[in-house]
Amino acid sequence: MGNTRRRGEDLQAAIHEAVHDELAARGYAGLTFEGVAAAAATSKAVLYRRWPTKAEMVLSAITTTGQPIFTVPDSGSLAGDLNQLMRAGRTFFREQTRQTILGLLADAEEYAAETMREILFARATEMVTPILERARERGELGPVPIPPRAVALPLDLLRHETLLRGKLDEHDINELVDQCAVPLLVALSTNPVSAASS
Repeated sequence: MGNTRRRGEDLQAAIHEAVHDELAARGYAGLTFEGVAAAAATSKAVLYRRWPTKAEMVLSAITTTGQPIFTVPDSGSLAGDLNQLMRAGRTFFREQTRQTILGLLADAEEYAAETMREILFARATEMVTPILERARERGELGPVPIPPRAVALPLDLLRHETLLRGKLDEHDINELVDQCAVPLLVALSTNPVSAASS
């Protein structure tokens, strides 16, 4: 690092990298301001000025990237794409990620929890929207706009199963896609009354 003082984006990137490293090494429960400051070669005061709580610091680190958490290649069908999405999500919500998010939910004050909800909702929409656009092009979905909550539903179901139940096997994925997500999305995309009343 030398004697160069890092500022702005360079410093924030170093802190975020340190947070990820500390999460990998110690988990959310073991992560501390002291550990992150040492790993980022900065001071606790710098961290506290940016993030008053551990939850806010970790939330910033894990949500800063503007890219989708994972992307889904075109499988040729809506059900196939959603199955791939669920499998990718299952890999993402491995035990460490699961424990981090559960720790954040338990730790976060009201505004941080609301921020996390908004970010997760936005990320779900980012990841599912391309899948729905492909399905419309194939003729699997109708022309009616699908409400945002329904767009986010596949990842809401994924998050519920992985965070609360701690498991998501192939049988679960098939049921969630075939019995819940696909029928709802098809119905909403073809029924103006359902979309208008949501």
